[in-house]
Amino acid sequence: MKRAVIITLLAIATVGVVLPFAPVDFLKSPMERALARGLGRKVEVDRVSLTLFSGPGVSLDGVTIHEDSRAGIEPFAYANTLDARLSLLALLRGRLEFASLHLNDATFNLVKPNDAPWNFQMLLKQTSAAVLPASLPAGGSLPTIKMRGGRVNFKFSQTKSPLYFDDTDLDVSPRDGGAVDLRFSGVPARTDRSAQNFGHFFVRGTAIPSASGQQLNLRVELEPSALDSVVRLFETSGVMLNGVVSLDAQVSGVPNNLDVKGTLNLESAGQWRVGYKGRLDLVGQTLELDSTSPAGLNTKLHASTRDLLTIPKWELSAEFLDAPLGSIIDMARKLGAPLPEKMIAEGVVAGSVRYRNTEGLGGNIELRDAAIALPGAGPLKIPTATVFLKGKTIVAGPNTVNIGEKDSVEIEATYQAGEGGGAEVKIATRHMNLADLRTLTGLSAIPLLDRVSDGTWRGSLVYASAPGNWSGDFEVQNTRIAIDGIADPVQIQSAATSAKNEYVAVTRIRAKVGGIAFTGDYRWDTGKAQPHRFRLQIADAEATEVERLFQPTTSREGGLLARTLRLGAAGATPDWLTQRNAEGTVSIRTLIADDTRFGITAALVVWDGTTVKVSGIQGKAADAPLSGELQVDLSGRAPAYRFDGKLKDLAYKGGKADFSAKGEGILDTAHFRVSVSEPGENSKLVLDLKNGTVHSVTALRQP
Repeated sequence: MKRAVIITLLAIATVGVVLPFAPVDFLKSPMERALARGLGRKVEVDRVSLTLFSGPGVSLDGVTIHEDSRAGIEPFAYANTLDARLSLLALLRGRLEFASLHLNDATFNLVKPNDAPWNFQMLLKQTSAAVLPASLPAGGSLPTIKMRGGRVNFKFSQTKSPLYFDDTDLDVSPRDGGAVDLRFSGVPARTDRSAQNFGHFFVRGTAIPSASGQQLNLRVELEPSALDSVVRLFETSGVMLNGVVSLDAQVSGVPNNLDVKGTLNLESAGQWRVGYKGRLDLVGQTLELDSTSPAGLNTKLHASTRDLLTIPKWELSAEFLDAPLGSIIDMARKLGAPLPEKMIAEGVVAGSVRYRNTEGLGGNIELRDAAIALPGAGPLKIPTATVFLKGKTIVAGPNTVNIGEKDSVEIEATYQAGEGGGAEVKIATRHMNLADLRTLTGLSAIPLLDRVSDGTWRGSLVYASAPGNWSGDFEVQNTRIAIDGIADPVQIQSAATSAKNEYVAVTRIRAKVGGIAFTGDYRWDTGKAQPHRFRLQIADAEATEVERLFQPTTSREGGLLARTLRLGAAGATPDWLTQRNAEGTVSIRTLIADDTRFGITAALVVWDGTTVKVSGIQGKAADAPLSGELQVDLSGRAPAYRFDGKLKDLAYKGGKADFSAKGEGILDTAHFRVSVSEPGENSKLVLDLKNGTVHSVTALRQP
């Protein structure tokens, strides 16, 4: 007996091993007809082999399941292999039917024709002669269908959707009375997008036939997924949002009128949970949802979608019912809005906002009794503010913003999305501390204001994101500005500024640097060969004070020992000096050098890197007319000078004499040659001065 059992088992094992290699191509046609009866569709198979160990059945290679004629001509499904288990009960009755179909590496095409239900709805209906082509035998029953790791595409009439499901598992299990158990999981994706950080989408439930159509009762879940990936599934603009979103829903009803109830969870440095309910129409591809539980923001949310799986047309809207501003800002920050972490906001928001992917924004918002505090700055108080949204345009203001105890500004902002758009911000005030302006703007790249350290301003400013700079007309008062190469900051009592694109004009300057007061104007124009131009009028100046103020420019010697013994080369020339390129005029009413008073009525200064040229000098020395030219070389350890000048009618020996002087060298070692035409004499004295000492005197008699 034992021997017989062993022989029987060996025989079964041998048959099981050999059976897949048996020549059974004659079974192709019966298998194709049996599958057609069970699926209600024509089926083609490339190769058939028999199986035993997994249950009596067949393994089919290269399986094509054709489409119901009402849904189009593209096949319903492809499968590299299909493992089909035979129904033993049907075999005993003399019929070839399948109990289960297991598809491997398969692709399904779900199709919604214009004037017919989805092709999967056709499949779920009990197979009958009425739905089978005339060429196919009737009387089949739906087998259990399984798919692992497949792909599901969507098609509407003749148009294929960019949306699809990857890594898809599917179980369709028929029950008594025509009911079907459904199990589905897959990863949503788009053909026009790279791989996304998306979790699996699960659907579990039943489909029960009824007089009104298939009654669906489904549980829908989405695994935690990156919020920006979910948004990009339906929005092609690629919005970047932080956070992880998940959802669950209960869906019930007929395919064209499904009730939806569920909960959405958003995790982003905290958890936000909101309930929703609505209606889903799979036939018409529409979805309407409304929030049902408080969102923590005194806000009602609404979402609707049309053409859900083709080219989605969707809308999101929010109605703010005196929603707390602080909560909204906190939520926006967690979702990725570039807002300061330590910004504190109070106030309420009322109004409604909507976004349609086909039209853009719409609605308006009112902000009331708002106070915003930023680190290191006084509070910004906004009594009331309005924001209007239309299409791709957002307009805010003009709105009054109170800053600190006394200052206020009028702010108007416009944002235009899309090509050629951008942001524009207008700020206007009658009086405001520059420190408060820094609170609003950071002063980054605002002409003149980005260099000053204190004081007040009044006027208007405009920021345009294209080309990305500030412009405006404003006046500054009682401020300071540091200039490279000048020992002390310039103290500006008042100055008017006009800035446009890459042109800045500072006029009506009243200022002081060290002990020297001056007036004038300054212009910066990148379109000019000399971009920096100035005009300065100085009332009174001491030569020693001028020397002190310019010492950072004229002296770049090393340490104390090097300066004392004059050892080594000059220090490195700073970039600001090599890049300085300016031209202007200077006048000095009184310049005091030792006991001599000079007056410079005009002089042209050209500063080109390490070379300074003062030409066209016109003035007086002790009431004698003075003219000349001075050149300064700043490339060495100490500045080198070259001077050529004349004095006429200078009081000399009871009369008047003419002086001319030429010289060059470092100031305290310069070599000058001075000529004096003596009054009443037909002669000239020539003096050679070196190191400040007269080395020779020559009397020349004129012929």
